[in-house]
Amino acid sequence: MKLRKKMLCMVKQVKKITIFACLVCVVYPVAGIQAAVSEQQSVAQTLKKIKGKVIDVLGEPLIGVNVSVVGQTGGTITDIDGNYSLDVPAGAKLKFSYIGYEDQIIDAGVKAVLNVTMKESTEVLEEVVVVGYGAQKKETLTGAVTVVSDKMLKDKGALSNPAQALQGQVPGVIITRNSAAPGDENWNMKLRGSFSKNNSAPLVIIDGVESDDFSQLNPGDIESINFLKDASAAIYGSKAAGGVVLVQTKKAKEGKVKVEYSGSVTAKFVGLQPTLMTLNEWCDAMEQARLNDNKKLADDQWLQYVALARQNKGHYINVEQSGNPFPDSFQGLYDFVFFDTDWQDIMWGTAASTSHELSVSGGNERSVFRLSGRYMYDDSNLKWGNNRNQRYNFRLSNTFHLTKNFDLESIIFYYRQDQVSPTQIGEALTAGTQQPGFPSSTMDGKPYAWGNWATPNWRCELGGDNKLNTSGINISETFKYRFDDHFDAVATLGYNTSTAIRDVKNQTVDYYDYTGTKRETRVEPRQEDTYYIKTTARTNLYTLNFYLNWKRTFGSHNLGMMLGTQYSMKEYDYTATKALNILPSLNIINGIGEITLRNTKDEGPSRYQEALLSYFARLNYNYKSKYLLEGNFRYDGSSKFQPENRWAFFGGVSGGWRISEEEFVKELGVFDELKLRLSYGTVGNQGGIDRYDGVQLYDFKQNGGALVGSGLLSYVDTNGKLLSTDRTWEVIKNYNIGLDFGFLDNRLTGTAELFWKKCNNMLIDVTYPGTLGDKAPTANRGSFKANGWEGTANWSDKIGEISYHLGGTFTYTTNKLVDNGGDAVIKSGVVSNREGYPLNSVFGLKYCGKIETQDQLDKYINQYGNGNNNIAMPGNLRLGDNMYEDVNKDGKLTEADYVYLGTDDPKVSFSFNAGLSWKGFDVSVIFQGAGKRTVWRGGENNQKGKNDNWRIPMMSWYNNSTNQSVGNVWSAETPNAHYPTYTHQTQINLYNYICSSWSVEDGAYLRLKNVTLGYTFPANVLSKTKFISYARIYVSGADLWENSKIKDGWDPEASRKVETFGRYPFTRNLTVGLNLTF
Repeated sequence: MKLRKKMLCMVKQVKKITIFACLVCVVYPVAGIQAAVSEQQSVAQTLKKIKGKVIDVLGEPLIGVNVSVVGQTGGTITDIDGNYSLDVPAGAKLKFSYIGYEDQIIDAGVKAVLNVTMKESTEVLEEVVVVGYGAQKKETLTGAVTVVSDKMLKDKGALSNPAQALQGQVPGVIITRNSAAPGDENWNMKLRGSFSKNNSAPLVIIDGVESDDFSQLNPGDIESINFLKDASAAIYGSKAAGGVVLVQTKKAKEGKVKVEYSGSVTAKFVGLQPTLMTLNEWCDAMEQARLNDNKKLADDQWLQYVALARQNKGHYINVEQSGNPFPDSFQGLYDFVFFDTDWQDIMWGTAASTSHELSVSGGNERSVFRLSGRYMYDDSNLKWGNNRNQRYNFRLSNTFHLTKNFDLESIIFYYRQDQVSPTQIGEALTAGTQQPGFPSSTMDGKPYAWGNWATPNWRCELGGDNKLNTSGINISETFKYRFDDHFDAVATLGYNTSTAIRDVKNQTVDYYDYTGTKRETRVEPRQEDTYYIKTTARTNLYTLNFYLNWKRTFGSHNLGMMLGTQYSMKEYDYTATKALNILPSLNIINGIGEITLRNTKDEGPSRYQEALLSYFARLNYNYKSKYLLEGNFRYDGSSKFQPENRWAFFGGVSGGWRISEEEFVKELGVFDELKLRLSYGTVGNQGGIDRYDGVQLYDFKQNGGALVGSGLLSYVDTNGKLLSTDRTWEVIKNYNIGLDFGFLDNRLTGTAELFWKKCNNMLIDVTYPGTLGDKAPTANRGSFKANGWEGTANWSDKIGEISYHLGGTFTYTTNKLVDNGGDAVIKSGVVSNREGYPLNSVFGLKYCGKIETQDQLDKYINQYGNGNNNIAMPGNLRLGDNMYEDVNKDGKLTEADYVYLGTDDPKVSFSFNAGLSWKGFDVSVIFQGAGKRTVWRGGENNQKGKNDNWRIPMMSWYNNSTNQSVGNVWSAETPNAHYPTYTHQTQINLYNYICSSWSVEDGAYLRLKNVTLGYTFPANVLSKTKFISYARIYVSGADLWENSKIKDGWDPEASRKVETFGRYPFTRNLTVGLNLTF
């Protein structure tokens, strides 16, 4: 209770500070913008014209140099010959600024001509990299930190997530997606793979503040993304087990007001997806399956159905007019329709997306600002129902130089995302594939149904909408005070709030026979199963950071120190209301409060708070920037644990040796950069840990109760789980060896990294005797390890006027669940946590060929039938069915014969890139891929799964199948065919298609990820417009081609569980874009 009171008191103080910060962030930006505008309007002085030429130290003219009057926001830029002309007030000072060069401020005096020579900036030559709570020179960096600039995010069209542009291009960063559904792509990011079975997500820091909103960022607002992958992440302690992603957004620069626009339109074409059988192919496969099952035309309704379909292809039979051709079967039907319908073509088509960004920036010596906005619309390739994603982004950043030594940086970020998808999309796409003979609509365009089978397109169109509105506001205020050139203080106040509101309506659909007559059907949902659900989830995150920086140079010794503290608190509130048996005629407006709904009930609210208090420090030392040493330290206390286990220390140490700075290496004249790095650090993980595990929770049984005498007596029971008093952090140990290199005047550069991760106190479930009564809490008794290597290589050069570059990345990761408390039941398929193997390992039988002769069949059944198996092997196997190996040679086929077949998580990811530019024209290409992945799309432990009707030909006689097996089914004439004989017997199908070395697929692929062709207009041409300073047009293609061994028709990148949104085909995109600067 004392902790809770202290926490509530802290919350109130944080909220007060946040409200004040919001006022500052709103008032000051407006004042700053107004000041910038007013200065441009106050040019009431006598002006004179100054002209001149700007060159570099070699005498070459510089194009696009900013020339402005100090203290004002007006200005101009130099033309293609380096010339400029500007009207300035008397006594003015001119500022010349250019990327990569030092700014120059020159007193104009009485000169009419002022020529300037620009010098390269030493700050640019000494590249600075953002790290935890500060920045360091790249040359003295000792950690495994990868920096991505905004260039990687440009010209990519309507990105729904910044991660989309990074896929496969950042070493050690594994990015995957599971769907192409707008807003539900389910992008996932891991840094160097998994570190525990409980959690693998990285910590995201945006402009110094922790955030859950990386996916909501406007890619155009991002300046850089830095990935901390080793001991360098230890400065973030308990939340950095999965690494750290540091995002820096774009800030304004002093100078005239600049307006930038970026717009694009993308056409989305259906990419890979399974092709379904045509009506003729389906009839042939159906006939083979029925005959293989010893059915006869005279007494089998489905063989008769096939014969009728062949006779009436392209026609329909009206039962009421012509009578039912099946007097003893198919009763209660009104028609038979035999069209050759391509359901993939019916459901999917071409779609479009668009993105438009506009930013305004500028300022003077006292304040600068940048205001940006973006609108993104992403339509679905699903032709039916409401399915789209819209997003709005607004960001305002300001920097105020309040005094000579005191700065204030304010950032406001607002986003809103509106998604909608058909409520019955799961039933429409996951259910068995529809027969090719059925029509998509009645002859007059109404929903068609045949018995209890309904057209999936109309389920999507009329079955209700699933709407999700997500919005958020992120505010940060950063105060920086410089005591002197060596010592400064930084304080950041952060407040992030987000709200997700979901409205779901699931309703019945009126169906008709082919003539358009309304009929009663057995199609679900029935009226009593219809519902409306409204959920609201709100999250508030409060953050306070304060730290001190000190650095000094003593001769050849460079020393730096940082000391700070952080407090963060997260609040979450969730409520849900559900109404059953709704009337389809009612329109639901503004939630359930506006209408009367029957059987309304609350689904149970949820609320929690969690807090973290931290102290951290960093020490840097280097000698002549040659010998490097760094230490990171953090002490964290979490509200998730009991007081005695609440605090933990995390730290890291790293060292570097710039071998290229040694005199004996310089004499070789080979290396421009050669740096060896070593690091070790510990980070913590509290993911997967309940917030109230240390408190015994109870359920009050008021409406039920125990039977005592003649009545029920209310009682209190545990919530089914015992409390834990000794659970604590998972501690992950990170080891890293790195090498940075540069050759041939740094035309060839790259890195190579080896890394290891170990966790010896992983939280696992502990098995106790059943007499315990409740579920035992998890304990820190497990162990886990991972390792891998990564590398990059890049070459850039120039031949005449042609500049070009080549590059590539490679990442290999693997892991092992060393101790999971012992194995329980051995299962086949994808097993998430199997002791002694990687996470998400695939286990199955070893395939040893088809049964080709009667003698083989008899021996196989005699050996493994009659109870000598527990894999549900049927006793009526036939020629052409699969055979599996008795691996352990015990004379049985059991789970003991399951072998390791690989892992569903790709162990390898890689990319190649190339590009060249010439006189404003540029072209670039990116290839991306993955390897060492085993794909199994079936259910677990040979149970029927939702994918079976897609992966097993003829699994259900009333459904269609994919055509992957057509022409490739075993027979005496085709003994080398891949697929077993067709059958409608479920047990034989499940046996043949059990997880095995035959049924899994190789998930490796190589994809043409992006091709871009662009043209940037020359500055001398644009200068004639008087208002456009930069213009570029481009055409970009994404996911245009791939090479893969996947045979089932799905995209090789797709999730193994291709159901619901996973059914969406990945798309091939063609984008046309325009970038302008005014």
